[in-house]
Amino acid sequence: MNRALVSLTAAALLLPSAVAAQEESSAAITNPFNSADDLADGQRRYMSQCAGCHGRDGRGGQGTPDFTTGNFRRASSDEGLFQVVAKGIPGTTMPAFSLSGRQIWQTLAYIRSLGASRTAEHASGDVARGAMLFKENRCGGCHSSTAPDLREIGRERSLAELKRSILDPQAEVSNAYWRIKATTRDGAAVEGLRLNEDTHSVQYLDRQGKLRSARKEALAGYEIVKQSPMPAYRGKLTGAQVNDLVAYLVKGGSR
Repeated sequence: MNRALVSLTAAALLLPSAVAAQEESSAAITNPFNSADDLADGQRRYMSQCAGCHGRDGRGGQGTPDFTTGNFRRASSDEGLFQVVAKGIPGTTMPAFSLSGRQIWQTLAYIRSLGASRTAEHASGDVARGAMLFKENRCGGCHSSTAPDLREIGRERSLAELKRSILDPQAEVSNAYWRIKATTRDGAAVEGLRLNEDTHSVQYLDRQGKLRSARKEALAGYEIVKQSPMPAYRGKLTGAQVNDLVAYLVKGGSR
């Protein structure tokens, strides 16, 4: 089972009543329902309940945004978009929808796909230059083990989201990628990607991508790091270089 689904499903289904979401949270909940079946269900729901205002192709109408751009007016994180659908937008024609948590997530998965489907088509950078940047910045060192898998990222995220993740990786950090930092009672360091946690132990991937488990009773100190280890490239890469890197990611790169 997807590790994000293990830790997020309960919270995701209860999100409207369980949390007061803060848009752009550094520990935002992300959509755990992105399978092909989820997208199909989301598409059917979108066509029956959303297309009348937002257009069957998602390009907007009646003052509504164009979903195919991947940019959203009121929110950008999955958590924030969930709140928009669940609660509506006061003073506008956007109502609150009486849907289950899973139904909202599925609909949002389809809406996200409307922008992601145009990602490669509109990526204007140079793939070869992007490949060199990917190599020079040693991106593959993390993205082949503990960092998100980038092989299908062009189908999952829009150009705007990919650029934001490069320039400001702290803007949205899924709790599927929280890390643990701890010290055992005999002074040994424990650090890695947090997978699961219960009352007595925590499971994590170490820097080599190996599955580890630590007993909490053996730890002298324990911290959950909710920030991304990825450096921000704002000011380090030019706009053209960011476009090149994104083009490499979405046009067959990072394989």
